[in-house]
Amino acid sequence: MPRHIPENIREQIVRWSEDGKKAPEIAELAGCSVRTVYNILAIHRDYDTVSNPFARQAGRKRVLDTGDLDYLASLIEAKPKIFLDELQEQLSEVRDIDVSIATISRSLRQWEITNKTVSSSAIERNERLRATWQAAYGDIPAEYCVWLDEASVDNKSYHRQNGWSTIGCAAVSRTTFIRGRRYSVLPALTSEGIIALDIFEGAVNKERFLQFVNEQVAPRLNPYPGPWSVVILDNCAIHHDDDIRAIIEGECGV
Repeated sequence: MPRHIPENIREQIVRWSEDGKKAPEIAELAGCSVRTVYNILAIHRDYDTVSNPFARQAGRKRVLDTGDLDYLASLIEAKPKIFLDELQEQLSEVRDIDVSIATISRSLRQWEITNKTVSSSAIERNERLRATWQAAYGDIPAEYCVWLDEASVDNKSYHRQNGWSTIGCAAVSRTTFIRGRRYSVLPALTSEGIIALDIFEGAVNKERFLQFVNEQVAPRLNPYPGPWSVVILDNCAIHHDDDIRAIIEGECGV
């Protein structure tokens, strides 16, 4: 019996093809045969869908719905090395869904979530809250959003190399850096690119971040709802400040 290819992987196969990738490369990324890639592309060409509309639906109804699976994906993206029992606990607490570890394991296989090499980024947020926020507010249009955060270049140590992620995507793990001499970058990112930028030597403090928001970001913001009307920050300590909130909500009228 041919291996089942999930809907989201079929859609990704079409996107890879539209991006100019060849069938053998797509097959390697998707973990399927070249023939399967050609079949999916033919179905998309003929019926404007990624699954055969005339195929019989087999198997029992899934216990977890799309929202539950999106939440699992958010948790794994936030914490690639999370254990199955921790996923089970979070589903119960946040989604009020009680399922077995075996069900969660099957769902991960169905969504082609695999174990792979991870890259590292700094631990500066509560991963459970991050995943919960993503599940609640993930439907905000991308063009509404302005993302603010710090980035830096410095010496760092490397940690565990394996973690979970969906097929074709990098696995990213949050870890603690050993810091040396640092150059910091303050960007304001939108779906159209960078709209404000500050680069300097040293660390970002409250005063520098406040100056950046007040002088470079605030003049670019618009009232909600509309483009550039939602400012998104992580839970770094310097982001939790009444002055920053006043600039964004008061002076900018958002």
